[in-house]
Amino acid sequence: MVSTLTILFASLLSLFLVWVVLRPGLPPIKSLEDWEGKKHDVDPEVFRVLLDPSQEKYLQQSLPPGEFRLYQRKRLVLALRLLDLVGENTAMLLKLGQLARTEANSHLANEAEELIYGALWLRVNLLLVRPCLWLKWLFPGWALSLPAVEMPYAELLAYLNRIRQQRQWDLQQALMAG
Repeated sequence: MVSTLTILFASLLSLFLVWVVLRPGLPPIKSLEDWEGKKHDVDPEVFRVLLDPSQEKYLQQSLPPGEFRLYQRKRLVLALRLLDLVGENTAMLLKLGQLARTEANSHLANEAEELIYGALWLRVNLLLVRPCLWLKWLFPGWALSLPAVEMPYAELLAYLNRIRQQRQWDLQQALMAG
């Protein structure tokens, strides 16, 4: 009976995670131009500084406990907002990858597959980071390690740039041939 309930709970949790990762509801993206108009400019370095353990330790040593907690919570709220923006960008990148995957060019389709895989992986990581940040918000002095977020985001943008370059190359080849 307990194993059946455990399996049922794990299945429901898995379905919920799949729904959260793949849920719709963000701005419709139909082209790279749409992406340029709707993306949020997010600097991964800002996120890194907000969650840097050495910065946190310095603040904890420099400020009275009450001020440290207040200041740390403000930093964590900013980090959570950045996560929301990265999440929206990632959903749009996922859509762009799906659109690029339908192209006839096999190299472009391969880059699109990498973009899709990376976007899904990052969305799962964002799901893991958010509760960790809320725990840190509740307990500001807690030392808590977080899953990697900033590196995958930079890699996703690199995949997108390669897709953009490949499309420009294909367009130039078509113009030269025509």
